Order: sequence, then C-alpha cells, then structure tokens
Amino acid sequence: MTDSQVWDAGAMEARSMEARSMEARALEARVLEARAPEDGVMEAEATESGAGTAGREAPGRARGARGRVLAVLIPSTGGLLFGYGTGGIAGVLPLIGEQYGLSAWTQGVVVSAALLGAALTAPVSGRLTDRFGRRPVIAAAAAAFAVGTAVSATAGGPAALVLGRFLVGLALGAISFAVPLYIAEIAPPARRGALVTLNQLMITIGLLLAYAVSYALQSDGAWRLMLAAGLAPALVLLVGMAGVPESPSWLESAGHRARARAAAAALGLPPAPEPPAIVGPQSDGPQGGGPQVGGRPGGGRRGGGAGFREALAEAGPRRVALGLGIAVLVHLTGLNTAIYYAPTILAASGLTPSGGVLGAVLVGVCNVAATVMTIALLDRLGRRPLMLGGLAAMAAAAAGIAATQWSGGHAGTTALLLCGFIVAGAVGPAPVFWVFAAEIYPRRARGALMSLATAAHWAADFVVAATFLPLVKALSLGGAFALYGAVTLAAALGLARWMPETKGISLDDTRAEPVRV
Repeated sequence: MTDSQVWDAGAMEARSMEARSMEARALEARVLEARAPEDGVMEAEATESGAGTAGREAPGRARGARGRVLAVLIPSTGGLLFGYGTGGIAGVLPLIGEQYGLSAWTQGVVVSAALLGAALTAPVSGRLTDRFGRRPVIAAAAAAFAVGTAVSATAGGPAALVLGRFLVGLALGAISFAVPLYIAEIAPPARRGALVTLNQLMITIGLLLAYAVSYALQSDGAWRLMLAAGLAPALVLLVGMAGVPESPSWLESAGHRARARAAAAALGLPPAPEPPAIVGPQSDGPQGGGPQVGGRPGGGRRGGGAGFREALAEAGPRRVALGLGIAVLVHLTGLNTAIYYAPTILAASGLTPSGGVLGAVLVGVCNVAATVMTIALLDRLGRRPLMLGGLAAMAAAAAGIAATQWSGGHAGTTALLLCGFIVAGAVGPAPVFWVFAAEIYPRRARGALMSLATAAHWAADFVVAATFLPLVKALSLGGAFALYGAVTLAAALGLARWMPETKGISLDDTRAEPVRV
C-alpha cells in the first residue's frame, strides 16, 4: 500500500469516528430532553425528602449529644474512684502509723502497695481492652476496687491492709488506662482534650473528697470509715457502665461494623470512614469488617489490636521512647508524693496533724480549680505549651519549698508553695500525659503501647512513693524537693526539644500518621 493510500484510509476512518461521535451526542441530547420533566420531579421530591430527613435527624443528633455526655460522665466516675483510692491513704497514714507503730519504710509500703498493683495490671490492660472491649474492663476494674476497699477497711493489721491496697491498685491500673482511652475514642477531635481532662478533674475531686473525709473523721480516728467511703463511687461506676455503649472505634477495629455504626449514632458521632478496598480473597472480613490477616479482622488478633511486637514496629522507636519517657517523668517530678504525703509534709513543716489534713484540703481545692482551668485551655492552647509551662512552674515551686525548708521551714509559706507545686502539675503533666498517650500512637498500636506507657507510669510512681519518706530522712524535706526540682527542670528542657503538638489530630485514620515525632 502506497503512502497516499494509507493517508486516504486514515482520513476515512477519522471521518467515520467523527460521524459516530455526532450521532452519540445527538442521542444523548434526546434522552436528556425526554428525562427533563422526570428529573424536575425527582429533584423536587429529593428537596422535600431532604427537609423531612433533616427534621428527623435533629432529634437524633440531640439524643446522640445527650448519649455522649452520659458516656463521658459515667466512665469519668473512674477518675473519682482513682482520686479517692490514691488520696484516701493520705489521711489514714498518720493514724495507722501511730496505731501500729509503723516505720518510715513500712508506711511507704502501705502507700505504694496500690501503686505496685497498678504497675502489674497496666501491661495487660491494653491486651484486655483490645480483646474484650473498653466497657467490660472498666466495669470489672470497678468490681475489683470494691473488693479491695472492703478488705482494706476491715483489715486486722498492716499485712491485711497492704493486701487490700494491693487489690485496689490492680483495679486502679486498669481504670487509669481504660477510662481515658474510652473517652478519647468517643470524643470529637476538637473537644478531646477537654473531655479526657474531665477524667482528670474527677481525679482531683476524688482527692479533695478523700482529704475532706479524712479531716471530718480525723478526731475520731475512724480510718476504716475513711477507706470504706470509696465503695460509693465504685458501685456507681459498676452499675453505670451497663448503660453506656462500647467504643465505636474498638467495635470498628474488631470487625463489628454494624454495631460500630449503631454505637456512633447513639453517641452522636459520624460513622468511621470505609476501609480501603483490597482486591483479592482477603477483601471481606467478618461482618464486612475490612481486610483480614490470618483470618481475623484488623490484623490477626481478636479486637483488632496489635501485639507488643507489632505495635512497636508500627509506632516506631522514637514515638515509643517519647511515650515511655513522659510516663516516667510525670512521677519523677515528685508530683504524686506531694499528693499522697501532703498532710505529712505540712505536719513536718510545723502544723499539727489535724492542721496538716486541713492544709491538704485547701491544696485539694487549688487542685480542682486548676484542673477546671486546664479543661478550658487544653484544646485552645495545645498539649505542648501546658506541659512545658507546668513543668517550669513545678520546678520553681520545688526550689521555693527547698529554700523555705533550709531557711527554717515556715509552715504557711510551705503550704502555699506546695499548693503551687500541685496546681502546676494539675495544669501540665498530670492531664497532658493521659491525653498525649491516647493521641501519639496509631490506632492498632494504641492499646498495647498505651498500656505499656501506663505500666511505666505506675512503676515510676511506685518507686518514688516508696522512697519519699526514706529520702526525706536522708536528705531532709528541703533536699528531697531540691532533687525533684532539678529533675523537673531537666524534663522541661528535654521535652522542649522532643515533644510534638498533637492537638486536633484524628484517632480513626489507621493509614495516616497521627503525629510526626
């Protein structure tokens, strides 16, 4: 075939394609013209239907908002439980120390027995919440707390008291992990900091109640009643958890997509985004729950959570190190020792034992007020500014306590500085750690790594609380707070370089990096 023939053939084919295209466009125009009246009717019906749907959705959104408030308030009772469980021993300690003639080390064991129990429970809390869900673990922990409280209140001697406190600690380890995790997962990103910090507010209220009950019963020496009062929030939490839905995020990761959508609707939350489609035999899991690995949705473990080895690989070493570092540093500042031993510290500064308990009540009031302020600031200013500012203020207050003690130990000045020390902790490290730990890890790694961070948190608390009174005996009260101040300042300088901001990130997108570290 000559070049001219090829050219003529190509031109004829082009004209043929153009003619077919013109015919197709003409046919499309006739179809659209014929459907115009029908489309107008459908559009009108859609508009009318949309108005009706909006009218029906408004009450649903209101019910969802009410459901979310209830679902936050009831688990937050775990914070009340936590605060009373850890702070109640502060008023009990001087009474049992006198009744049983306990040494400084033995008193430290009584205080830290609960912290040891918490440190032992925390590593498995992530596995339990990933396997069974957030709600059952919180309810079981409330029941365990009630049992431990009953054993402590009826103890016939120091050994039984330590056993009861240990059982209380087992419950606290699970509660301290599961409650902020649950609240973080049901909270809208824009309000997550405030809602998780509501748990911290309940902790401070629990501490204040513990101090107030101790002061009211101090004259009678009724330390058993002081401990038994902790049964009330435990029963409220145990019964109340039956009325709140499971975390939609956990249900989604477990492959229960229909239940996840129902729980999200009950909480007034949008449904989780559809998982990315995977071509091949693994594209459909049980209940339409997304990709399967090893025959199970969400990565091969029931509940969709990763094991420790998988979680470490998914999160990366720097993120894991940062979470563990902050978990430990919160307690190396001496914050919780100031809470556990507030009456003892104030009595050592010159107040009477009852005056020390009253001073602890005032410190508790400051703590609650500071936490209320934190709820308003955490989502506005962010996690990083509050953490760094709180640590800096704690270091200054600790230095002031040390200087006051070295210059003669004025009780009033020590009480004010101790109040400032605890308030700075309530604004910074105490609430920020729990929010940050829920935000820094990817969803599948969150359960395992947050439980690991919680275990480190409690282990550090156990060591610092158990050694506080011997440390005071060796270095004096001023020396102990000088040491805490130096550690706090070093922590602030380190986190100023390494801590990222996590405000407003999404917790549900498993494909995106939640935060760059």
